Amino acid sequence: MMSGSDLAGPGWGDVFGQAVVLRTARLVLRQVTETDGAGLLDIFGDDRVTGHYAWDTFTSLAQAQALAERTAAQFRQGEAVRWGLVPRGGGRIIGTCGYTRWNQENRFAVIGYDLASAYWRRGLMTEAVTAVLRFGFGRMTLNRVEATVHAGNTASAELLSRLGFTCEGRLRGRVLHRGAFHDVDMFGITRADWLAGDPAREAGRAR
Repeated sequence: MMSGSDLAGPGWGDVFGQAVVLRTARLVLRQVTETDGAGLLDIFGDDRVTGHYAWDTFTSLAQAQALAERTAAQFRQGEAVRWGLVPRGGGRIIGTCGYTRWNQENRFAVIGYDLASAYWRRGLMTEAVTAVLRFGFGRMTLNRVEATVHAGNTASAELLSRLGFTCEGRLRGRVLHRGAFHDVDMFGITRADWLAGDPAREAGRAR
């Protein structure tokens, strides 16, 4: 019988010892840095984006700058990784996607994502989440990825379902948002699910 150590995946330094850049047909995904405050304000200064999010709409650059700095610090400390989504032609980030938690012992991670409303309904987040999942099940050797979605956020739920996630249940009153408690739906996908969805999928690699 194999022990837990026999099944252990790579450590943070093994995977993120240097910057990891992912590419899709229309996006470049690179780490969020302290310089991304203005781009984050464009994203989170919009009620349409934050309506199903964990915090209130940003009203100042200082709030966005604090998020940029916190996100960069979490990466340096080996706590989380968030890629900024940049159009292939360059410019500010238009969204983010990444793993807000990585449990290395049990080889699962929690994914989160957001996109500026001007870029909705173009399939861009499908590209980004696919790239991040490919990297997770490949280079990070994850066995499971989880996501929580505010009940009623049909666009996010449909995105996850298209990519092979299963809605595994509803957590009642899980999130306090804008003065009220809200239910969230738990979605999950295993490595077996991911590979079964497309047997030709290869282990994710930074390109």
